[in-house]
Amino acid sequence: MIDSLNLRPYMKSLYSPKNRTGILYLVTLLKRIVLVFLLLLLSRLAFYLYNGYIFPETGWEAMPLIFRGGIRFDLSALFYLNGLYLILSLLPFPFVFSGLYQIFLKFLFLLVNAAGFFFQLFDFVYFRTTLRRIDFSFFSEFANEKNWANIFLKAIQDYPAFLIVWLGVILLLWFCYGNTHYPVRKPYTLRFFTIRLLTLLLATVIITISIRGGTDRTTRPITMSNAAAYVSEPLEMGLVLNTPFCILRTVGKPSVERLKFFFSEEELNRIYSPVHIRDTISVSGQETASGRNVVILILESFSREYSGYLNPGAYISHTPFLDSLMAHSLACSRAYANGRKSIDGVPSVLGSIPSLDQSFALTPFALNRVEGLGNALKKLGYRTAFFHGAPNGSLGLDGMSRHFGFDNYYGMSEFGDRSHFDGYWGIWDEPFLQFFAKTLNTFEEPFAAAVFTLSSHHPFIIPRQYEGVFPESSLPIQQCIRYSDNALRLFFEKARKSSWYKNTLFVLVADHGTYSQVNPRYQSGIESMAIPIIYYDPSGRVLSGGQVFDQYTQQIDIMPTVLDMLDYPFNFFAFGRNIRDSLTIPFVVNFPALFNIMREENEKEPSNELFLKAFRQQYNNRLLDDSLHVGN
Repeated sequence: MIDSLNLRPYMKSLYSPKNRTGILYLVTLLKRIVLVFLLLLLSRLAFYLYNGYIFPETGWEAMPLIFRGGIRFDLSALFYLNGLYLILSLLPFPFVFSGLYQIFLKFLFLLVNAAGFFFQLFDFVYFRTTLRRIDFSFFSEFANEKNWANIFLKAIQDYPAFLIVWLGVILLLWFCYGNTHYPVRKPYTLRFFTIRLLTLLLATVIITISIRGGTDRTTRPITMSNAAAYVSEPLEMGLVLNTPFCILRTVGKPSVERLKFFFSEEELNRIYSPVHIRDTISVSGQETASGRNVVILILESFSREYSGYLNPGAYISHTPFLDSLMAHSLACSRAYANGRKSIDGVPSVLGSIPSLDQSFALTPFALNRVEGLGNALKKLGYRTAFFHGAPNGSLGLDGMSRHFGFDNYYGMSEFGDRSHFDGYWGIWDEPFLQFFAKTLNTFEEPFAAAVFTLSSHHPFIIPRQYEGVFPESSLPIQQCIRYSDNALRLFFEKARKSSWYKNTLFVLVADHGTYSQVNPRYQSGIESMAIPIIYYDPSGRVLSGGQVFDQYTQQIDIMPTVLDMLDYPFNFFAFGRNIRDSLTIPFVVNFPALFNIMREENEKEPSNELFLKAFRQQYNNRLLDDSLHVGN
């Protein structure tokens, strides 16, 4: 790396006798940062020992994985706290070494880290009341409290050890800070400026990578939901995370307001309830598929716009295979996504949780205990797995899928052959879907598996061997849709030869819609979220082919519909509805409004306005109360 950047002259200059002051300065800075990092690691261990009774089933054998994840979050928190300090310390100007400036830097270092460790240590106690790390919404909760200072003072009074340890940390940082007196360089030379500038740029790269949580281009800045990848129980995410990270990562995120449109729970639940009581579900005597496998294919950017089957006579189809499959399936002609991003689609499809004001996966509530399709099916003895061809951890889907009950994760690492890497997002859809089918052949039935495709994503490229194979398109994404559609065809050709195929219920759904560049029909806020949702039963026992569901439906309807088709015997939690239930009225919800043209407002049914209020109250209050599941 150094050779490629031609940094040898820089390193040689650094180690020259004239620059010993600069070397000493850099070493001292490094020692300060390492000290903070070690304190974060030690505080995690102390947190576990102090609150061990909260984690009775978490043994020491789980600690290596927990600490492995914890290091990732500690590095992010370390540079969230100290990134500005490091940049200011490495500015390529002589005044950085002046006495006054060094004193300013020392107090900045002590201030930000003292604040970070205050909440890190305060959470030793506060975690016991909430069972989750403090995030920025904590300050909103106390914003209107006139006695918030008294609350803190009472906590310190009840737990004096907290204050003693915190003061001890500050003193340790103070005495270990090191030298603040450096001779100012004179004269101000070009060499001095160049060396300092390169050092600053290198530090900026390290800070950015650490805050983001990785180096892959597909890695988004890690969020709290990523912690699920390192635990077996949701509660253990409190051990992986640290409080400074949770607070800083949620700064500026909209807080959820507790709503009181309905003071009577009976009235609220009468209008809308996300708790599905098995005895009240009406399926009009329809057939079920108890014990069948479930395979869900989440298709990147497969907007309804691209399907000829769902747009008869409109224009040439870009999904010929998907159209042919819909002719033998239950195809939903008025289906919509519940969010606009990939990370919105996974909670909606696998957990029946929509994203409203903000992406559910990016909120602190993503740590709440959830029902999830995988968790529900595991009660029936299902093996569960999630597949995504991107680098492991991309978009946080490893942790997110596991949170919804899909225990085994297969990504680029498990695929193994990087010769099929597209150079941007991950493994091309065709080879990865073949890997998906091959791996399913090794699973014991019944199983539930989901795969998330990726090739139909910007920058919209296809493998070289397919260039010129598909009809010319006006938009680059249409070529990618064609490629991914063909990859689906090859997947089903392989799957049909497997013993599990006819004993499987398939669900195909897009992760989100797209705003059309060519079709005016899909250039509105609502219709740009239009997607295909397809239920396919190869045996024809539960679903006969060629059916079209022409009522409104959405991604969050998939989980309750699948559970009904499997004759799921238990109550469960889902914000969506079972589309085979004749007693519930179709609706679609997404931000900023709920729309439901199928709902008629009459004396026997609540108005759209009342229904929206009931939905929002259930959604907001259940997020706040950590009740996204059926109570035990």
